[in-house]
Amino acid sequence: MVRISGKFAGLALAVALLGVQPAHAQEPVTLAMDTPTKVAGIEAVCTGVGLDARQDPRWAGYALKVEIAGAGGRYLGDEIISLRQNGKTLLTADCAGPWILFSIPPGRYEVEVETGGRAVKSAAFVAATGQGRIILRVPEDTAP
Repeated sequence: MVRISGKFAGLALAVALLGVQPAHAQEPVTLAMDTPTKVAGIEAVCTGVGLDARQDPRWAGYALKVEIAGAGGRYLGDEIISLRQNGKTLLTADCAGPWILFSIPPGRYEVEVETGGRAVKSAAFVAATGQGRIILRVPEDTAP
């Protein structure tokens, strides 16, 4: 056993921890609006601003649609979204729109969204066919 003492103990600990980061510390990738983008092998798209974008037939082919809403169902944007499976972060993305769609295999996932300094998360189940949909309601600040 090597013993480190004094002022070098803190430095040794800091150096040892440099390579250790929690899964949620992954730097978000910025998704361009209405543009399918591959992130870590997963196709994702940020969309939902305007009726034309919401009615785009391309989005029906995605396995999971996540909608971000605030008070009264009002759509929110400018969020950081993380997609996890079995405790492992698959991707973290920055999206300006209220919808994020993922082309992912069937299975159980966890989705976490942070916007306006508030975070919410939900389990998501993706079936072998069809499109899964979850709506994440983010509480808004009610202070005057």
